[in-house]
Amino acid sequence: MAEFIVRDARVDDCDGILRLIKGLAEFEKKLHLLRTDTETLKRNGFGEDKVFHCFVAEARDHKGTDRPLLVGYLLYVWCFFSLSGRVLYVEDLYVDEDYRRKGVGSALWACAMKVALDKRSAQMQWCVTGWNTSAINFYKRLGSENLGKNEEYISFMLNKDSMKSAYSRISRD
Repeated sequence: MAEFIVRDARVDDCDGILRLIKGLAEFEKKLHLLRTDTETLKRNGFGEDKVFHCFVAEARDHKGTDRPLLVGYLLYVWCFFSLSGRVLYVEDLYVDEDYRRKGVGSALWACAMKVALDKRSAQMQWCVTGWNTSAINFYKRLGSENLGKNEEYISFMLNKDSMKSAYSRISRD
């Protein structure tokens, strides 16, 4: 297993988060749509009018150096649905290719589930590209419910009971 920590993102992580966002955009073949920059991340994730929250995974020993490196991130926002209440919506989950299948994505996901449960969120929701079978299989293993598909994305949801169950299986606590 890779040696890494997961923590709340800090404003000085914005360059690394932007690098990871670019990695996700390339992975999804949407780099041409990227408009976010470091200043946008700083203003919207760390300023007075914070609109998103973010966890980062930091490799402690990156390729034999002592330099920590951000190797994954999970970005989320809060929504409110009148029928169910508070919802944590995961906008992005991305892990650098060299760190996939090493527990990084699960650790990021566990942090998001813990926040959702601690804040008494009714559910978590997110979308995934329909061709990303690795991610789809991961979400199915968590016990998520498939909410449907449009031309490109599949929507998923975990209710409170599913979150508790999945959290207990993948948490590193």
